[in-house]
Amino acid sequence: MRKLLTLCCFSVCSLLMAQNTNQIQEAMANYDYETALSLINKETPTVPLLYQKGKALKSLGNNLEALQVYEEIVLQDSLNPRAYIEAAECCKSLAKGSQALNYYREALDLNPDNKYVRIQYVGLLLSQQKFEEALGESSLMSEKDSSAIVLHLQAQSFEGRNEAPAAMGCYYVIQEKYPNDYLAAAKLGALNIAGDFYDQAIEATEKYRKIDSTNIVVNRQNALAYCLNKDYPTAIQRYEYLVNRGDSSFHTCYYLGVSYYAVDKLYEAHDILEVARKYDPENVNLLYYLGRACSKTSWKEQGVTYLESAIKLSIPKDSAMSRLYIGMSDCYKMAGMYKEQVEATLERYKLYDKTNHKLLYDIAFTYQYSLKDKRNTERYLEAFLKTRPLEGKEEQPEIDSQGGIVLDTSNYYNAAESWLKDLREKKKEEEFFQGKGSAAPSK
Repeated sequence: MRKLLTLCCFSVCSLLMAQNTNQIQEAMANYDYETALSLINKETPTVPLLYQKGKALKSLGNNLEALQVYEEIVLQDSLNPRAYIEAAECCKSLAKGSQALNYYREALDLNPDNKYVRIQYVGLLLSQQKFEEALGESSLMSEKDSSAIVLHLQAQSFEGRNEAPAAMGCYYVIQEKYPNDYLAAAKLGALNIAGDFYDQAIEATEKYRKIDSTNIVVNRQNALAYCLNKDYPTAIQRYEYLVNRGDSSFHTCYYLGVSYYAVDKLYEAHDILEVARKYDPENVNLLYYLGRACSKTSWKEQGVTYLESAIKLSIPKDSAMSRLYIGMSDCYKMAGMYKEQVEATLERYKLYDKTNHKLLYDIAFTYQYSLKDKRNTERYLEAFLKTRPLEGKEEQPEIDSQGGIVLDTSNYYNAAESWLKDLREKKKEEEFFQGKGSAAPSK
């Protein structure tokens, strides 16, 4: 009787567990992850249930909690690559790049031939700009696998190392083996354009356009190549096609406007360049072409305004130039190039920081203690003292190029006056003992 009761209890528990398992699986299948999590939390946390829990949490966007679950699985199921892969995926979603790489490495150690993991691993290396390591990994893959995805990874690694010819070699192989790969054609267009090889860019993009003439990404590179190659009529055809299909991006509108301008379609150039200006109102090149188009059409005064704006934008502000000279002077000082330091400081004062008279004091300091040049020390102390406000006038604080106050300017004037007086007395004393003076200096 006791055995019968025990058997009945076991059968009931097994039945309930099976029912709960079926309910969890049904909830997961129906994307009802909250119900699935509620049911899972009532069960003993076995490894299969933890995988389900991790998936449910991840699907609901709770990646941090999902990562904690997968880390628990790693401890219990350490020989299963899946545990490390899932943990790596969560780390990627949480921007934990280094941790994700470690988990991918663990997965690859367990299963070196897993193509998915290796692709993810190389892609992550590329995103972290570890191009040398990415190139090594992708090159090893390419020895056994010449698929488009592997060649793309290798090409991106070369691009990251600024090895454009090698990258183009990969893309040409892709285009030859996989002519439907639009990205290879677009990349060939972009890289050839960057190297001023416009004919090659046209050839690569036209080769793809014979298969599919509607791809926007390839057509953009194709149109740009024609424009830069000064084949403006063809460029206009390509860009008008893009615009008619809803492409109103800055580059499309800008280069269509340039092409219109080049063939004297000035009203068309004005209209489309105005569209481009909304994206980048301070683009100097755009303002130039727009201004010129306006000047030759009905918007002459507006053209003047655009060209004036372009000129103002092209000339660096005094504050920016002053900052560059500050950096340059400091670099000269650290390098022991004191003459160059003085020249940079003087240029800064004359051209961009005309009210900051303390710079003359700084020049004198450099001449005295770095260049051991007493004559120029006196010269710049005198120049600095000439900028001192007249007696009886309220002294205004010095203002530097950033609008800040140069503190204690009066103290610098007092120091310069004492310093110059001391230099002159020492000079007079030296001249006396050299027989150049008529009387000993007064004590």
